Amino acid sequence: MSTALYGIFGKLIRKASAHRMMTAGAVLAVLFAGSAVFCASCIDELDYSVLEKRSRVLYASDGSVIGYSLSEDTDSYRFYTTADEVSPLYLKMLIANEDRNFYGHHGVDFPALLRALKGNLSNGRVTSGGSTLAMQVVKRLAGHEEKRTYLNKLREIVQAVYITGKFGREKVLEWYLTLAPYGGNTEGVKAASLRWFGHLPNRMTPSEAALLTALPRAPEHIRPDRHPQAAAYYINEVLRSSREKGVFGDDVWKSSAADELPKELRGIGQSARTLAVRLFSTTGLREIYTHIDPKIQQVLHDEAAGFHEKHNDGAVLSVVVLDASTHEITGILGSSDLSVSEVCLPYSPRSPGSALKPFAYGLAFEEGKLHPQTVLHDKSKLFGSWRPENFDRRFNGRVTASRALASSLNLPAIEVLGLIGSGYFVNSVNRFGNILHVGSKVPDYSVILGSADITLVNLAKLYAMLNEDGMLNDYSLYIGEKLHEPARFMSADSARAVFDILKSTGRPATAPNAADVSYKTGTSSRFTDALSVGSLENHTVAVAIRFPDNVTGLYQYSGFRDAAPVLFSILGKLPSRPMNRPDIDSALLSGTSPDALTEIADDSRITDRNGLHIDFPQNGDTVLPDAFGRIFINHSGGEGRILLSHDGVQTEEMFFTPEAEGFYTVSIMDESGHSDSVTFRVVLDN
Repeated sequence: MSTALYGIFGKLIRKASAHRMMTAGAVLAVLFAGSAVFCASCIDELDYSVLEKRSRVLYASDGSVIGYSLSEDTDSYRFYTTADEVSPLYLKMLIANEDRNFYGHHGVDFPALLRALKGNLSNGRVTSGGSTLAMQVVKRLAGHEEKRTYLNKLREIVQAVYITGKFGREKVLEWYLTLAPYGGNTEGVKAASLRWFGHLPNRMTPSEAALLTALPRAPEHIRPDRHPQAAAYYINEVLRSSREKGVFGDDVWKSSAADELPKELRGIGQSARTLAVRLFSTTGLREIYTHIDPKIQQVLHDEAAGFHEKHNDGAVLSVVVLDASTHEITGILGSSDLSVSEVCLPYSPRSPGSALKPFAYGLAFEEGKLHPQTVLHDKSKLFGSWRPENFDRRFNGRVTASRALASSLNLPAIEVLGLIGSGYFVNSVNRFGNILHVGSKVPDYSVILGSADITLVNLAKLYAMLNEDGMLNDYSLYIGEKLHEPARFMSADSARAVFDILKSTGRPATAPNAADVSYKTGTSSRFTDALSVGSLENHTVAVAIRFPDNVTGLYQYSGFRDAAPVLFSILGKLPSRPMNRPDIDSALLSGTSPDALTEIADDSRITDRNGLHIDFPQNGDTVLPDAFGRIFINHSGGEGRILLSHDGVQTEEMFFTPEAEGFYTVSIMDESGHSDSVTFRVVLDN
């Protein structure tokens, strides 16, 4: 636009020059056209992208900052700030000292400009700019804040009048509070208050307000961490001026003299390190307001710090806290160490280990195929020649369903899954969304041991469903987020039966008296994920210790030994409210099983001992890959299509390519449900 106007202005000048004498009207026309061109070029200079590319900020329920990103253009802390988010005292001091007639002029205080011009001329140099808040804003928008020339001052006058007339002085004030420079990569009063004082700008002492009033004048020269004497001088000057202008009285002036200067940057919300950019991708907003409780969040940060002090092997801690009374996510720890992972892990699908077992039991209860006192079988070779083992590699023989679930026994869980079918189990979990990620795989018995993936947030919601007697609720993180309608996942008595059984799960040694906690643990097959999920009163907490890159360290984390103590520690620190569950009259909650469900004896229905067998390798073998790095699995028997499962991947090809030396478990299954599994050691020939 300005280029075209300059062209028109040039034509007028050339046309006027062709005449020896110009009329007064022609002179005025030329001057008007020139002014229009200059004004248009000034307006065209304004770049509002500095506002659009500001930081993204996550806020807790009390308005504190719990997550942020740097600005997209200059990697600055630039948080949008409105007038009602800052201290009234600061606003009074700012207006009194930086733009006394802010509410009376239209962007430019011409008397102040004339006084500044007179002073500059008498001193022979630029000592005062006479800038208003609007003129300081346009310096940031136009990018010439470092060039103190009279031409730039003229540009700022035009631009300040324009933005005040177009957007209004209240918007101009917001832009100043957002864009003013405070040293380094800190912009805006909110970021400055958080970095210098460690708190939001809605409360400030007079000295704090004076420092933030003065800093934009010379951000690098007044920084109290680098130039404490200069900072003290300017603070006193602003306080003295504010007293003289009636912002406060002598009592405030005297009390402020004892205030100490901040000696170093406090940092912007240390909690922000635990919430990564992943949370921002669910919304296009720059300011995101959440239900996160800062007190709960602080508990999670303390746990993260404690975990990081003990472990520095590439494993990270992540946590989700749900409140069943409000259906809100009130705490979330994305990653305890952003140097290892900047992904918000609670939203990443991962193996739950055996943490899905309670839901298979609950669905079997609901289908009338199982009772908590039904006898199951924990013994070797129960399912043909497939030899899945328990975590402790021991077998318990005949056990009740209640004990099998509380002890997290693998073979009885497979037996229970056989009662309802792995396909039915997966479809039941996914009735209300793609909660359990099986991909293109055909669900098999390994699903109950962790071959399918689920996010920690969704796993927490499933456990909260048990806490709410079978009602599956959505949980909101963001204020105003639209939730799915509650849905019944399983019958109330089935959910209550599972919930009560999980109260008898073994307690960690550090929490022997937490008898009311209903919880379960899970450990992935290669020790890349250790989980513990449980409920106490209105809170459901899910804890995961994970190796984000799936490369484990020397120490092998387990759900019970490592994740459960963190779970109990967190639950013990949360303020809880009773759930007030009603009494339920059901045979599932009695101590005696119906005659028909005394014992599951018909295991031939899901087992054929001669159906499918892995001939090579055998359990305990040491195997070398072939020239192409592959290990082939030879088998006999089976009906129809046969699938091979390895580390969560399912294929019809009877080979896999190991990435590293170590022990591997491989399973195969045919279309009739026959299966077999072996564990062997792989040695790579380097």
